Order: sequence, then C-alpha cells, then structure tokens
Amino acid sequence: MLDFSFYDPPIEVAATSPRLEMIVSRLKSAGLRPYTAPADVDFSAADPLLVDMESAAPETLERLRRAGMIGGVPRQIVLLNTSGQSTPRIEGALHLRLDKDLSTLRSRLAALARRASRLREAAIRRATAEGLGAKLPPADVNAVPALLYLGDGSPFFLSLQGALRHRGVEITAALSRPTARQHMTSKRFAAALIDLSMAHEEASGMGRWISEEDGLAGLPLIVISRPQAEFTERELALLSHATDIIDPATDDDAIVTAVEAQCHRLHASAPMMPLPGLSALTVTDLATGLFTRGFFDAHLPRQMQIAHEQAEALSVLTIRLDAEAAKSIPAQKAAGEVIASQIRDTDCAALAEPGVFVISLPATPYRGGVRLAERIGEAMDRSGNPANLSWRVTERRSYHTPQTLISTALIGPFVRTRIAA
Repeated sequence: MLDFSFYDPPIEVAATSPRLEMIVSRLKSAGLRPYTAPADVDFSAADPLLVDMESAAPETLERLRRAGMIGGVPRQIVLLNTSGQSTPRIEGALHLRLDKDLSTLRSRLAALARRASRLREAAIRRATAEGLGAKLPPADVNAVPALLYLGDGSPFFLSLQGALRHRGVEITAALSRPTARQHMTSKRFAAALIDLSMAHEEASGMGRWISEEDGLAGLPLIVISRPQAEFTERELALLSHATDIIDPATDDDAIVTAVEAQCHRLHASAPMMPLPGLSALTVTDLATGLFTRGFFDAHLPRQMQIAHEQAEALSVLTIRLDAEAAKSIPAQKAAGEVIASQIRDTDCAALAEPGVFVISLPATPYRGGVRLAERIGEAMDRSGNPANLSWRVTERRSYHTPQTLISTALIGPFVRTRIAA
C-alpha cells in the first residue's frame, strides 16, 4: 500500500525518551509528520514546535521562557502535558493538558492557521482597496455581531442565548440544515457555533452536514470541544473545519466569555467584501456583486507574496458560463449570487469578462478548488437557474508570476461539472 504520510503537515518535537517515542507515535496516528528537535531549537522556524513539559530538556524550557519574555517566538508553539505544570508565557501558544489531546492537534493547528490566514487576507484586501483609492472606515467597536447556533434548543443553548445577548451578541438558532441554509441566505453572520458534545447524528445531522458537505460555505465555525473527550472520526472531521476551538476549562461563564471574544474578533477582522458604494472606485462590479477584474489583478500579487512567505498553497478557480448565459446580465447576476454564497470570505471572486468568473483561493490546493467548483455547480442547479458551466483550477507554482497565473487560469481546457463529479 502506498505511503502518503509525506503529505502530512510537519511538526517539530522537543522531548526525550521514553515519552518522545510515544508522542511521535500518537502524532503520526493523528495525521501529522513529526521530527525530533535538535538541542539548539530554532524558535524562528516555520513549522510548529511541540514542547513536552514533562520530558523536554531543562535548557530548552529555559530558552523558551526567555524567548517568550522578549516576544521572540514567531512560530506556533504547542505545550504538551500542562496539567499541574508551570508553563512559560508564550503569546498564542496552544496548551494540551493531557497526552490524549494529541488526537485533536492537527485540527487545532488547522484552526489556528485559518485564523491567521483570515487576518492576513483582511489586511492585504484593505491595502488593495486603499491602493485603488477607496477610503474604508475603521472597524466599528460598537457593532453587534451575529452568531448562528447549530443544534437543538437545549438548556445549554437557552443559557448561552441569554448570556450572549446580555453581552451584545445577537444569536440565532438553526435546528436543522434547511433552517441553517435559510438563515445564511438572509443574513451575514460573524460565525457559526456548535457544541461538539451535542452534534450527534440522531439529533439533526449537523455534524455530517458540516464535515462532509461543507454546508457552512466558508462561514467561520466555532466549536466547543469538551476537555478529556474521546473523539470519533466524524467529530475529528468536524473539528478540521473549525476556525476556532474553545476548550472550556471551568464553567459556562468561561464559554460565554470565550464565544463573545471570538465573535467580536471575527466580526472586526472580517475581510472587506464587495460593496455597492465602491463601484465607482473599480472595486465592486455592480452587475454581479463581486469584485472587478481590476481589483483582482491588483490583489493577486499580494496573495501570491503571502503564499510564498507562508509556504502555503494558492489556487485560482475559473468558471465559464455557456455562450447564452454570458450574454445575459440576469444570468450573470444569478451566478454571482450563487458564487458569493458558496465561497469563504477569504476567497476573492471577480468577474474577469462577460460570463467568466475567477476566484483566488488562499491556503487551498488543487483538490480544494475542485471541491468548490463542484459545490458551485450543485448550488446553481438548486437555485432554479441552472447554467451549463465549465471550470478550471490552477494551483500556483514557483515559476508563476501574477500575469502568467491569471493567463493560465483563463485558458482551457475547462472541465464540465457533470463529468468531473
């Protein structure tokens, strides 16, 4: 059987035997690619660093403490076995209290990476708009974020609803998948929230919908993950879609505080979206409600630079409507609405030319672009305005320039959705 473990995300491990072998084995089982850290650990490397508080060398722990004091730890730090231990103060460090928590580490690292990618995209999108002459207001600190709760009306939800509304967060419950879709089409939410302990298949199938079908279409997902829990494959798949994972350590008040903070943070850091008021500044295309080709051309070089610095994937999805739909403004408008409903807020969608849409997908490999193309095709069929669309996914390579990446994305061959599905 072929071994594809070299595709797994790498992680450096600072530990000593016999715990080192146990940690490495568990990390491999969790879908990570661990390697042993040298005695002189480099705190500025790109890969995450896991430090075992129980067995790491005292010199490593002391250097980590000093680096944390001066803010010299740019890489992602994971501290293992922190229960009852004196841990260094490292900003942004991920704390795993028990060895069994290693099973969720890949999902938690992915959530942190999504959060960082979202912040970077928001910053460069704002810079692109300002470079085109747009004057954007600062984030409104008094804004009321909206939260979509996925699940039944349990006592937990009722207590959470009252506490969050008291703190200025508007919360809406979706008891089923159709209800969730209806809410999402009529309102923009800062995030969705699900309690992992209540995401049972016999309840509403929310876990299956999110983990298998990506039903949230890129809406940030906050998952409440109870400590010391044993996770099924379905729950681990759901965790992998999370933008933020809240691990309540004490009581419900801690959950409310964490959810409130995440909602305000996600609302304030949401990337700029196409707005009608920016149409005169070559930012928004009024016919489709997406970005213009000029904005896309100015923004893609920034995205490519970020992808190069972070060693991340970047793909461009091109969608072409048939000749008849390309001549119809209502058809293009309907297609733009469907595309906007299916992409993440970090994805940059634009009308390249009549009937042709381009979508840049940060931190997304080729296969992610293919899945998005298939979802968009299915959503167009459900919308009542089916279009005979074709698509092409181009993943950035080291030899690509912004011009060659765009030109490659706009030429064939294109794939029919019905053939590729």
